[in-house]
Amino acid sequence: MLTRKYEVVTLVHPEAGEEGDEKVLGRMREALEKTAGTEIRLEDWGVRKLAYELRGQRKGHYYYMLYLGTNSTVAEMERLLGITETILKYQTILLEDRVESDTFDFAAAKGEVTALGRGVQKEAVA
Repeated sequence: MLTRKYEVVTLVHPEAGEEGDEKVLGRMREALEKTAGTEIRLEDWGVRKLAYELRGQRKGHYYYMLYLGTNSTVAEMERLLGITETILKYQTILLEDRVESDTFDFAAAKGEVTALGRGVQKEAVA
């Protein structure tokens, strides 16, 4: 089955707490489940300083998700993220068109980590 590879970066209110973060991640996974999308990788980039003030906040908790899906997956993901109160901002980017989900190498894609994700991992070890 042909799908597309997307990434979404979600910026959550820094004071949402663990419960708020779980609600956001649950909504993202709910969108994938409803539309037969597949999560490849989820990275927690932690709380970081924003480049500019957003809804009165100078910091935000970043989450990065890489997934396979269709246009309806993106529409449902953005609908759910748009109605979640603790989300400050989100951005979805199409990375690859026409991905064969049956032959996609999920193990290799899970092993890859973004540059920011590697930095967060190094900070956690130090």
